[in-house]
Amino acid sequence: MRTLKNSIVLAVIASLQAVPALAQQWPTKSITWVVPFAAGGPMDVVSRPVAKKMAEILNTPIVVENKPGAGGAMGIDAISRSRPDGYTIGIGSIGTQAIVPNISKSIKYDPIASFSNIGLLGKYTNVLLVNENSQIRSVADLTAAARKEGANVTFGSAGNGSSNHLSGELLRAITGAKMTHIPYRGSAPALTDLLAGNITFMFDTLNTTMTRIQGGSLRPLAVTSPKRSPFLPNVPTMDEAGISGYSSTGGELWWGVVGPAGISQEVVVRLNKALSEALHSPEVSEQLKNQYVEIWSSTPEAFSKVVEGSYRNWKKVVQDAKLEESP
Repeated sequence: MRTLKNSIVLAVIASLQAVPALAQQWPTKSITWVVPFAAGGPMDVVSRPVAKKMAEILNTPIVVENKPGAGGAMGIDAISRSRPDGYTIGIGSIGTQAIVPNISKSIKYDPIASFSNIGLLGKYTNVLLVNENSQIRSVADLTAAARKEGANVTFGSAGNGSSNHLSGELLRAITGAKMTHIPYRGSAPALTDLLAGNITFMFDTLNTTMTRIQGGSLRPLAVTSPKRSPFLPNVPTMDEAGISGYSSTGGELWWGVVGPAGISQEVVVRLNKALSEALHSPEVSEQLKNQYVEIWSSTPEAFSKVVEGSYRNWKKVVQDAKLEESP
């Protein structure tokens, strides 16, 4: 009996010792990197150079798979249901982890409990834009126009639940001004209507609008970030433009790398280290700069706190704007 007990104890010790050993051997095969939006979109373009560099650092192939649908929810859900072995990871965003879960009652993943948060990748800003021919030259002009009797102030977005939609809803919630949202199927058609003067304003990312801003066809009024963007240093933040409390509620927009819940701590640490090295490599730094993305690396623990804070902040915005879907 004593021999049997000793054997069991030795087996348990051996199994516990095997966990770090397996982590040290990892990876032994290719890693799948899920992008929850279509190829060629902002998230896809931003993440591919990061995935490529991480593959070099980890000395294993990383295969990018695009799984678009439901505002990114389909791809993110696929990540959450994968085996927690570190071989399926992907890029999430404030949209997939904080906005869509607060709007949609049909998603199956929990943005807090369903993921191993590996690390932040970068932050971006939305910029409030009007047509060059608009009489509106400041955020104060815009809110004043929206408060006039019989005003018809409209704002476009890439679709219901998109970050540029919620940026507009936040402005409306804080100011109480009357503004009508017009959703489009993507930023491109919304920008086309803004350029044509068919809508009053819209928020959008710098990587889709900077060329037009520099060319003079779009006028930037403010950025949503807590601090001025290094790419538009002369454009005020929403708070500086008079919308007090804007950035503390929902001004921080981010991308990060996630995997399914349950990945071992050792593997998470290795992924985080590879991600950090990739982000600070000269080639990736330059590529992200060209996409108007600020590098924002973090520990897994810090990333988890950002997800929780973003989810909580956007929950209030969604509820105030009455954007929740029916179950």
